[in-house]
Amino acid sequence: LCYIGRKMRRVVLFLMLVTTFSCGKSVENQIRDQVKTFDRASLNDRQIEVTNVQRLGDHATAEVQITTGVKMVKENGKWVIEEFQIGNQHWEKVEHIATLINQKRRETTLELMNSITEGIERYTKLNLEIPQVLDFGELATILFPHYQNKFTPIDAWANSFSYRPSGAHQYELRSLGPDGNFGTPDDLVVNVR
Repeated sequence: LCYIGRKMRRVVLFLMLVTTFSCGKSVENQIRDQVKTFDRASLNDRQIEVTNVQRLGDHATAEVQITTGVKMVKENGKWVIEEFQIGNQHWEKVEHIATLINQKRRETTLELMNSITEGIERYTKLNLEIPQVLDFGELATILFPHYQNKFTPIDAWANSFSYRPSGAHQYELRSLGPDGNFGTPDDLVVNVR
């Protein structure tokens, strides 16, 4: 096991933050303050650099560079990251982080698919059949904004959804899942028959 705690690495995070303009603090300072204590971290100002802040209404997107540490292990002759340092002396296994992220992405994707299914149901009630389109892009054009006021065309892994009608009342709605490949075991599928 190789410990690279002293030779810190820079990790770039993109954050979507709801801004709360309290006490006249700048957005950059509010972002820095929240990142410093995120998940009970206790980072100092030297470890955080906030750049490229873009505001849109009451939301902001910022690029944040955090100086942190990694622990690495050599596997099959190649160095791979085993753990990230999340705060002062708090280490988290990479596999735990990846598992949690995929679990949350799965939950978000299922919520999105449920919303799309509800839009298809509203369309079907008025038109007496499901949308007869060739692809998901055409489905999006039909559903938004008449049958859904909010529409997300991609899943939580940033892959486009797939939609295939098969008859007047049957269809398949699919997310490619974490691997991004069609027809693999990690796909999320809604079949309506």
